[in-house]
Amino acid sequence: MIRWLRFVATATVILSMIGLGVIAGLFLVANSGWIAVEIPPWLRGLFGDRPHEVWLPGLIGGWLASAILLAAIILWSMFYVWRRRQYESLIGRLERELAKLRNMPFENPAPFEDLPEVPSAAAARIRRSLDDQGDDLSA
Repeated sequence: MIRWLRFVATATVILSMIGLGVIAGLFLVANSGWIAVEIPPWLRGLFGDRPHEVWLPGLIGGWLASAILLAAIILWSMFYVWRRRQYESLIGRLERELAKLRNMPFENPAPFEDLPEVPSAAAARIRRSLDDQGDDLSA
């Protein structure tokens, strides 16, 4: 069901983009003249005082390209912020889990069930002999 909906949504987007492209193309062909663009007063020092002839489809295409580029940058930055927040959340969860694991011996120490109830005399003799050998080696 989800794959079918995704397929229909993708097809709708592709067909609508093709339709918008055809409409924009026909609009630009119908308005394929040259127009005079007047320079604003604050840019006259850079471009001069005379009006400039601009091809209308190129002008409209530039506006559309600028708008699409701006929308793409905004969408990319929103996606970047969203992914960064996900990564920071994951790092925070991992750090909390690691802190919990580091503090586990203090908060929940292991029981002494692996140690015998009464000390072993043989283990005490071995330990005493190892201590005596250690004293001989250090001298």
